[in-house]
Amino acid sequence: MEESRHHRNSIFSQRLDRTTFTAYFLGAVVPLLALGFIVERYVIPTIPDKGHIVGMIAFVCSIAVLSLLSFLVLRKTTHSTLARIDRDNQRLSALLGASSSLTASEYASDIAATSVACAVELTGAQAAYLLVRSKHPEEPAELFESAGPDAEKLFQTIGDRIAELAELAMNSGRPAIKNGSGNRGGLVVLPLSGESSWLGVLAIVHARSASEFEGSKMDALNTLAGLTSVAMRNADLRDSQRNFFSHMTEILVTALDVHLDYNNGHGTRVAQTANRVGRALNLDDKQLQNLHFASLLHDIGMLKFDRSVPKGDKVCQKHAEIGYRMLARIRLWEDVAPIVHSHHERYDGTGYPQGLAGEEISLEARIITLCDAFDAMTSNSSYKAAMSFEEAIEEIRSCTGTQFDPRVSEAFLDLVAQGAISGQ
Repeated sequence: MEESRHHRNSIFSQRLDRTTFTAYFLGAVVPLLALGFIVERYVIPTIPDKGHIVGMIAFVCSIAVLSLLSFLVLRKTTHSTLARIDRDNQRLSALLGASSSLTASEYASDIAATSVACAVELTGAQAAYLLVRSKHPEEPAELFESAGPDAEKLFQTIGDRIAELAELAMNSGRPAIKNGSGNRGGLVVLPLSGESSWLGVLAIVHARSASEFEGSKMDALNTLAGLTSVAMRNADLRDSQRNFFSHMTEILVTALDVHLDYNNGHGTRVAQTANRVGRALNLDDKQLQNLHFASLLHDIGMLKFDRSVPKGDKVCQKHAEIGYRMLARIRLWEDVAPIVHSHHERYDGTGYPQGLAGEEISLEARIITLCDAFDAMTSNSSYKAAMSFEEAIEEIRSCTGTQFDPRVSEAFLDLVAQGAISGQ
């Protein structure tokens, strides 16, 4: 990429030189030649004194030299300006790329890695560090992430200086800059704002002096620090939401187990089996997460029914639709709701509530359909006794292609053969 950029810049520079020279030639050389021609043809013949002639020629030559010098100065100034513009564009491109990555990152570790890598790219620094405020107020900020070829080794040398400036930056809420001495480079530390306090700092070490951080570089770093602060706050919020999500799910599963005391632990067992099948089918992390929570909550609609209603009653078939409506209104569970809605659909289209068939049913729902049936068959209930493990496996084989997706059945039976799913 760098070679390609250099090649483009080289071509551009050549074009710029040609354009500048053409403008110089037409604007200075041609008029100068015309002036020389007029002087030689019409002025010099009228001057009797040869000394005046030499002076006239020297005057024209001086104009030519000054014109050439002006061209060279113009060329240098133009190249310098365009180089500065190119560097600014590169910084802008780096910031835009970092902004996109920071926005998409779910976790603080990914955000920190993106931020320090971008800081090195923006400034050409030796190393960049992201430090977070210690949980213990009396302790210095803790190193969270670093970037740069010798970042870890360098931190061992100047870690104390960075921690000192980090405290200064967080206490003042402004960047802290320190020039280097001896073999120590310049150092700039920018605070990262939290919701009600400073959550940490972004520290950049340059091989030369802190003057390397002046002007547009410092503006770019301030922008990066702002983007990082927002991304870190969002990541913290998402982490809190995930914790809330997990705790609320646990509470609901416990309430459901109490409500359906005939089948205590059913949702948890279905989730464990479904997770194994999902991994065998190479579901990605997001799909596995949705599968896990949908497995835990697939019968949540049963909370709407009186415990005295027989669980095999057709009225209870509405629990999939009710569970869907309960979960779909909650943003954290909106991706889980459609899976819960479809977990009683059958592969041949004879299930409920919509009569979906085959690929119309999400893969996660097809997995839960089998795992739910397997646990129901191997667990005691108020209206039937449990099957043996072998009988349940045979039932799954016989219902493959009708109730169950053949691909899901194959993955499940492979796990049984491997001993990953057993009757224990």
